[in-house]
Amino acid sequence: MTYSDPESGEILEFITNLKGLDALTIALLYKNRWVIEVLFKQIKQNFELKYFLSDSENGIKIQIWVALILNLLFTVLHKRVKEAEDFSTMVMVAAKNLCSYVSLEKFLLHTEAYFKSIFQKDLKNVQTELFFSG
Repeated sequence: MTYSDPESGEILEFITNLKGLDALTIALLYKNRWVIEVLFKQIKQNFELKYFLSDSENGIKIQIWVALILNLLFTVLHKRVKEAEDFSTMVMVAAKNLCSYVSLEKFLLHTEAYFKSIFQKDLKNVQTELFFSG
């Protein structure tokens, strides 16, 4: 199958088994292939899809959909918080703090302030415990 790029005039040849599609569609699929590959790599690295939690088809689909939704949410958050760490670090911080009541967006925007407030609270608790436990 051949496709002539209107911008560059380059003629591209594709070998495919998708006989029902036109050349433009095949060219767009190949063009967007690397975007899809990057998405799959990001999901596999950050969302534990190395093994499936279920043996049923529905359970596997649910696990994949959850990973896709999480990836979308973290991508939006990562774009909103421009000063944030890289994507993988942000996902790891969220995973480590699943049981805390902290806004991830505020935490990423004001990391130093959160650490100061957390450590000051811990110091007050330690001082109180030392004072009343003796």
